[in-house]
Amino acid sequence: MPNKILLVDDESNVLEAYTRVLRRRFDLAVAPGGPEALDALARGGPFAVIVSDQRMPGMDGVALLGQARERFPDTTRIMLTGNADQATAMAAVNQGAIFRFLTKPCDSAMLAQALDAGIRQYELVTAEKQLLEQTLKGTLEVLVELLSILDPISFGRAQTMAELAEAVARDLAMPAPWVLGIASILSQIGILTVPDTLVSKLHTGGFLNSSEREIANRVPEIGANLLKRIPRLEQVAEAIYYMNKNYNGTGFPADGCKGPDIPLGGRILRVAADYLNLLASKGEPKLAVAEMEFRTSWYDLAVVRSLARVLKAMEPVTPETELREVGLKDLRHGQLLGSDIETASGLLLVPAGTRLGLTHLEKLRNFARLGGIREPINVVTHLIT
Repeated sequence: MPNKILLVDDESNVLEAYTRVLRRRFDLAVAPGGPEALDALARGGPFAVIVSDQRMPGMDGVALLGQARERFPDTTRIMLTGNADQATAMAAVNQGAIFRFLTKPCDSAMLAQALDAGIRQYELVTAEKQLLEQTLKGTLEVLVELLSILDPISFGRAQTMAELAEAVARDLAMPAPWVLGIASILSQIGILTVPDTLVSKLHTGGFLNSSEREIANRVPEIGANLLKRIPRLEQVAEAIYYMNKNYNGTGFPADGCKGPDIPLGGRILRVAADYLNLLASKGEPKLAVAEMEFRTSWYDLAVVRSLARVLKAMEPVTPETELREVGLKDLRHGQLLGSDIETASGLLLVPAGTRLGLTHLEKLRNFARLGGIREPINVVTHLIT
């Protein structure tokens, strides 16, 4: 399917002329004004390029392309106008991040060249986005599978936290919500630098002395510093760095940042992580959320309310489930564990709630060969209704 082009002009004869000349080369759609164009972008997208006239009644080209930039940032924006004054050009560039600025009357060959360049720009942007969202995210998910072998408890819940944090980010219209998924699964990477005795205390909720508390509080900082070294992961590092920060400005880091000045990613991670902790103790999602709503100094209530919306939206589409007992040979990639998997001697291998990856399965097979694991194993299955 060729990349789609949207032409916007209030003069129907102009649209007809361009369509007649360019339709054999491009997949064209037209709109007679700004509101119609935004509706076409929303309903008929994705569009690779939008070309808009400047002087249109109601919503001019600058306003249209400015809104298109906010709502459809990947689409390449081209301005076409007979009013080529400096003020218009500056407004178009500043508000709409215009890729090209063409003057009317515009030769069809020149417009075709601009469209080809706009399509190439769109393909570059979307290819980079695909690399970050799919390739990078997939690579990091494999890394977390490996990390979960070193510390099953710390990394075992990363999958659930990632799903929640990413869903909240989408609900709050945060740009690039996938960043929160990656941040969630890497949020505990700093714990690999912590002594095993302290890790054990953190898992069991044991008493920490002042030195141990200081080390524990620096876990996000350590992880953030490690991730800063990887290009394009600056947002991920920032979210992790602030995930233990209270909304009133207390907590780590002690930098005077508070309230809405705390990066949104950090506020979301704080809510997602603490929700899972509270869920384990309260047992019910509504009770956990209610507890968080009382802690106004800890959390951004807008994020807590977003979490409540996300959890509610999951209810109608969540099928009924039951636990099914299976043997090791019946375990499959992607299955959700309903209980811990332990060695014959009681060593935890994979905690309940983990969605099995290929690394987990290989680890379990190796342990079974050497010393055996406890069977049967409980997995979560969906009931057919």
